[in-house]
Amino acid sequence: MSITEISIVAFAGLCSGIIKNGVGVGSGIFLLPTLSLAFPAKVALSLGAPLMLASDVIGMRYYWKQWINTPELMRILLSAIPGLILGTILLPIIPGKLFNLSVGIFGMFYAVGMLFPSFLPIVLLKKLFAVINVKYADKQIYIYGAMGGVATVLAHAGGLVWSLYLVTRNLDKRVFVATIVVMFFITNTYKTIAYMYIDMLTKDMLLSIIPAIPFVFLGSYLGNLANKKLNNVLFRKLVLVTIFIVSLKMCF
Repeated sequence: MSITEISIVAFAGLCSGIIKNGVGVGSGIFLLPTLSLAFPAKVALSLGAPLMLASDVIGMRYYWKQWINTPELMRILLSAIPGLILGTILLPIIPGKLFNLSVGIFGMFYAVGMLFPSFLPIVLLKKLFAVINVKYADKQIYIYGAMGGVATVLAHAGGLVWSLYLVTRNLDKRVFVATIVVMFFITNTYKTIAYMYIDMLTKDMLLSIIPAIPFVFLGSYLGNLANKKLNNVLFRKLVLVTIFIVSLKMCF
């Protein structure tokens, strides 16, 4: 990697660590388009898994055993397995340009939806998910678990999908982030292995991101502090604006 590429990886890892350990959701959606500034989208996707796994290791230390009860956690994790497998099968089939555009559009809609909840397409999506939550109240954990499995393999967006279930639980912010972190730790371990299995991630690529790991650890530390001390609303808005900008760049 060139100095510029390593710098982008380090910056992306730093910010991803801050976001994940600060607010839980949005780290992967930020990481993928940011890495895509220097790499093809599928290469960026592959590099993202071990980078996020590094921040998960630190996150597990900060949020150890603060997650939701074990039976509930196991249900959502086990339901993610079919989605993880399906995503792994689909990933090599999807054309690079289409993948790039899809992730960029998804990231923009996500950011706009969170910044402007009254945006019409978002209102319609919320109504759709509300119907799902009511109609399949006893099954929604399995639905969101499986959908999140697909989303995390294809776009590091599993946290967004899983949060749609977790927000219905009205969890304390530490419990919410801890649950996302432990789910990421397990699924990012799977993704790192799966990306290597389908030849999207190589040993050389893994070695090349080692200089960025200290920045990931620093970001995780700062994110934990942010979760405890900073105004989460302002912090989240800054993250969302950044996600929108880098996602827009992916579309061109």
